[in-house]
Amino acid sequence: MNRPGSERARTSQTLARGLQVLDCFLTGVERELGIKDLAVRLNLPQTNVARLVATLVEGGYLVQQPATRQYRLGLRAYLLGLRANPAEELRRIAHPVLERLARETGETVSLSVIDPASLEGVCIASIDSPAQIKLTTRVGSVRPLYWGATRKVLLAFTERHDQDVILRRAQSELSDTELAQLTAELALIRAQGFAESAEELDEGAYAISAPILAPSGQLLAGVAVAGPLFRQSEESRSRFIELIRTAAHEVAQFVATGKV
Repeated sequence: MNRPGSERARTSQTLARGLQVLDCFLTGVERELGIKDLAVRLNLPQTNVARLVATLVEGGYLVQQPATRQYRLGLRAYLLGLRANPAEELRRIAHPVLERLARETGETVSLSVIDPASLEGVCIASIDSPAQIKLTTRVGSVRPLYWGATRKVLLAFTERHDQDVILRRAQSELSDTELAQLTAELALIRAQGFAESAEELDEGAYAISAPILAPSGQLLAGVAVAGPLFRQSEESRSRFIELIRTAAHEVAQFVATGKV
């Protein structure tokens, strides 16, 4: 008969070894490791490591690459890291997509996330337009989520609890009519999958943005294009919406698959 104390000790040991498996992906330069590699690093039998890895794969913390049969960190591990540092890894993953989007549109492109502490929008990456007249988005700039398309798309797709907190906060700045309009606009953004604004924060400027969503639907970030209104036409607007939504989807796929 198993004693409670010995059962707890085995559970703690299994948990500790599972965490050690994850640590192997942080301490070396390799992004992918096989069962044999992990067994050598942990000084454990391959059968034990295989069981630990299978559990981590089931939980989404590791994924197996079909071509190599090796393992890398999965989406759940990434989302945990994102909670701790919402900038660095996402910025690295999104950078090539942002560069292409900037070339395709010729306008300023930015990547923003919600700061979990303040529940405000934070720009974590920006590529300025090469045009002489342009809109500049400063990395590190912080603004309320209920102003401008760049941040409204974050508010529209964030968790309902956080959204309620932010909308209550907005009551101090918005009238009842404006708050009702904002609520309706957020519903529209969710339905159409993108946000747009014109001269909402800066005179003569517009922005179009789309959410970057995990496969579960969880909000990761928002990507936006912004520029002067005099360069926007109905044709460019339609083209930019498609380009931005495609870029957001690609970043989400890179996050999910680890293929950059």
